[in-house]
Amino acid sequence: MNRPSRIPARGPGGLHRRLVLVLCLIVWTGAVIATHTPADRLPQSGVSDKLLHAVGYFVLTGVLWLTLSAYQVSGLKRIALIFFAMLAYAAIDEITQPLVGREDSFGDWLADVIGATASLVLFELLALGRAWSAPRPKG
Repeated sequence: MNRPSRIPARGPGGLHRRLVLVLCLIVWTGAVIATHTPADRLPQSGVSDKLLHAVGYFVLTGVLWLTLSAYQVSGLKRIALIFFAMLAYAAIDEITQPLVGREDSFGDWLADVIGATASLVLFELLALGRAWSAPRPKG
């Protein structure tokens, strides 16, 4: 028996999902390029490297969360997908940086994980708060 898709292919919701997906792809592509550009070619920000890592992964996790939510991935499935994807990506990101003359660092990976976890917790709490404040049908 064919089950109907939960996600309509067309309509206003479909446009929203596609826009969120495009935003996610742009942000992630920018992050890959930025983290694999030799350090001497990047502008110096004067901000702590660990803070940049945490904020960067906060943003990456946020756009991934928004994308999965737009595609109706929710609950523990969304949390697990995001958490393990971010752990893996942070590790791959650090491991591959020496290929472009940058240093890999456990401290950077840890900052990545902290930023990703903070973002995931914040977005899930906001979603929970939104669900609690939603009007309940009378019955």
